[in-house]
Amino acid sequence: MKDIPDNSFPCNRPLRLRRRLILFAIAPASYLAFLFLSLLPRFAESIYGNAVAPFFSIVLSTVTGVLPFALGELLVVLVLLLYATEAAIAVRDVIRRQRHIKNALAVGALRLARDVGVIVGLFYVLWGFNYALPPLPERLGWRSLGDVGREELAELVVETAVATNAAYLAVHGNTDIGRPTSLPEDLDSLERSLQAGWEHARAELGLAVYPNWFGGVKTPLFTRLYEWLGIAGYYFPFTGEGNVRAGIPAIDYPKTLAHEMTHQRGVARESEANFWGYLAAAHSNDPLAQYSAYRFANRQMVAELARIDPQTALQLSRRRHPGVQRDIEHSRRYWMSFRGRGTALGSTVNNAFLRSNRVEGGVRSYSMSAFLFLAYARAHGGNLVPGSQRGEMLDR
Repeated sequence: MKDIPDNSFPCNRPLRLRRRLILFAIAPASYLAFLFLSLLPRFAESIYGNAVAPFFSIVLSTVTGVLPFALGELLVVLVLLLYATEAAIAVRDVIRRQRHIKNALAVGALRLARDVGVIVGLFYVLWGFNYALPPLPERLGWRSLGDVGREELAELVVETAVATNAAYLAVHGNTDIGRPTSLPEDLDSLERSLQAGWEHARAELGLAVYPNWFGGVKTPLFTRLYEWLGIAGYYFPFTGEGNVRAGIPAIDYPKTLAHEMTHQRGVARESEANFWGYLAAAHSNDPLAQYSAYRFANRQMVAELARIDPQTALQLSRRRHPGVQRDIEHSRRYWMSFRGRGTALGSTVNNAFLRSNRVEGGVRSYSMSAFLFLAYARAHGGNLVPGSQRGEMLDR
């Protein structure tokens, strides 16, 4: 179809073929750049991970952080409305025989291609090249685990169970308050504690500590949609906003919050975000954050032990305080209530996204943080609970 006016169809739009295809080409060019940087992970870390990515995240999250709502969510809605409006106008013009259907389809496809190119390019420039950075074990010099024995896992299960129980006591003052733990009213204080915990965790591992100028994590408006899709939280790189949905059980909320804060700070791999989320919460001075962190680590270690010795894993898991077990059951029922076709769809899309960015295991990478927990423990005298917090646990 030639890009010339057609008097018989006065509403035909110009194709602008060259311009739109050039903009579409940004997408494959960005992906090729990502693959190239993946071959030079140290270079990607020094140039992008330590300079470019933090700059964009800090600036974007600081600017959008002044807004009480999730700007990224609003932008997505506006874009979808724009596409729906353009489609409706095109259908109307075709029905009125004022526009040729081939013109409407061609222009629509070219506009979509143009926008995909720009969006993909922005994604990689603003945040996505973080996937090319070296894995955390490589950056820290942690060696392959080799064989992991039953005794090693059992000790970590016991340690994290003791820490979880002690943190529950610190939150409530007794072993069972008779109802699930609830979130405090002052969530800003919890987030500030996690910010400080992130800095302590980075310093402990000898990594650079960035200025803590990031905007706060938002609560998205479309909670029902995220529940249906099985999404607890997400990071929107185009606005620098971390988001955690409302209604999450208190035992899970701090760890989820820390996970999205970690993405905001340039950690792309889900296993590493889980690990950093744990360390940030464990290093915080908030008992609820520590409780959420230790329970998460305990669950990971119990699952690993169950692969080798299910009976011992079940026996050791019974060391939890009654109140802790009540919270775990409450969390399990909450997440099970949302399982369905929507969560399967959300998982499928997320799996495809992660694999396209060379994340080994796709959605299974969320549970691969167990490797990082074990590597951390081996690098710290066999202990998974950070040193200062471990002393506090023993004093309680």
